[in-house]
Amino acid sequence: MINRRTLLGSALAAPFLSLLPRQARAAQWPAAGPIRLVVAQGGGGNADVVARILVEALEPVLGQRIVVENNGTASGMRATEDVSKAEPDGYTLLVGTSSQLVHNIALFDPLPVDIESTLRGVAMINEVPMVMCVPKDSPDTDLAGLTERVLADPAAFQYGSGPTGTTTHITGALFLQRVGAEGVVHIPYPRSPEAMVDLIAGRLNFVFNPSLTAIGQVQGDAVRPLGVSAPVRLPALAEVPTMDEAGLPGFVSQTWNTISAPADTPQEIVDTLNTMINEIVQSEEMRTRLEDLASIVPPAKTPAEVDAYYARQRETWIPVVRGTGARREG
Repeated sequence: MINRRTLLGSALAAPFLSLLPRQARAAQWPAAGPIRLVVAQGGGGNADVVARILVEALEPVLGQRIVVENNGTASGMRATEDVSKAEPDGYTLLVGTSSQLVHNIALFDPLPVDIESTLRGVAMINEVPMVMCVPKDSPDTDLAGLTERVLADPAAFQYGSGPTGTTTHITGALFLQRVGAEGVVHIPYPRSPEAMVDLIAGRLNFVFNPSLTAIGQVQGDAVRPLGVSAPVRLPALAEVPTMDEAGLPGFVSQTWNTISAPADTPQEIVDTLNTMINEIVQSEEMRTRLEDLASIVPPAKTPAEVDAYYARQRETWIPVVRGTGARREG
């Protein structure tokens, strides 16, 4: 257990830590100052909300201040680069999502940093399906009706998303591929909540928004949900059918939130974080909180299992992202 006296003694020794071998520095962690938790999107998005919920619970357990930094520039690539190139000392971490750790590998040409070799998994937090939403007064009351109208005149429709290549965009592009609609206008926004604002105002025909942030608008009757891209219905949105149930067989698309660190971060630090985060996330209180936000809390994973999860997600989704034709310059 890390206590205040231990932390104080370590803090007094902090100026000398840079002179110690890495293994010795790891044994002193945390002591040298606040931890940066970098979120590769603006405030109010899915990863930002989850980061702040986690920090609230993790700070008192870790006995260290954690500062959340938001940087959604270039579809989150700048934030990913920042953490990839940071000193691997446990004081710079990333909220790793599907957009940053999978989609951007296929999206950027050239890729500014080798994401697969410069970042490692630390801990799993949750999975977040997308909710397909239309304006409250839309003539489309179900997926079949929307699909029929889109196919009749694709150019008359617009869908919004977060930045190009993020899960909100790729899910929409995949939907249009699956139904065979070409010519629907895609409008990317700096942040996915901004797309929801325009949807509510009637300036967009549909969006796929993370369930964790869409639930407020759905429960508040500000938008009409047509389906959720999860394998099963979400208890917090029990009245919303899965996309499969709504008529699109096997359509599953989720983002997820994990903690990542620079690849050379000492194993002792990674293991400490993994244990603490797993205990927090798997607690009844936190599971309930995350599930009430329409997200899924999978079983706890070791750091190695988080890396294996990344690998499986890349194998599945990189070809999908490339198939959409979405590209960005590095």
